[in-house]
Amino acid sequence: MSIESADAETSEVVHKTLIIRKKWLELAVYFVLLIATALYANDALKLPSYSSSGIGASGFPLLVAMLIGVSLLFLIMVSFLSKANSESDSLVEVSRPAQVLLSMMVMVAVVLTLEWLGLIVGIALLAFLLMKLGGENRYSLLLTLPPLLALSIYAIFVLVLGVYFD
Repeated sequence: MSIESADAETSEVVHKTLIIRKKWLELAVYFVLLIATALYANDALKLPSYSSSGIGASGFPLLVAMLIGVSLLFLIMVSFLSKANSESDSLVEVSRPAQVLLSMMVMVAVVLTLEWLGLIVGIALLAFLLMKLGGENRYSLLLTLPPLLALSIYAIFVLVLGVYFD
């Protein structure tokens, strides 16, 4: 081994990243979120509840846990039942400090402009930008999921809980 090749070997920078198939990473995240939702629902069950005349302290947390749990189960089923394509077979490199920093900046910007943007537009914009920064490139999801999320949150508060945003 010559001195030049020894220098070349030591000058290489080693990046410690985990490379995993996108489909399996998504499933792992879904299961972690499902476990967290189950723990959240378990804690919500311990809260006091009213009689049939109204929603108790446990009503809203249980409703949220149920909606999140059903959504996650649906996502897990879709992930298992979907056939492989180039998107699901793609590899994901997990080491994204720039993405995390940009996501934090987006969250702060949306919070600071939420009063001016309005609730529905603010939540939809936040969801869209976070999905895009997270690497989502399927426009069918980017254009449908954020508005549905914003409208669902609005509907839960206004129609179900009677909380109005003036």
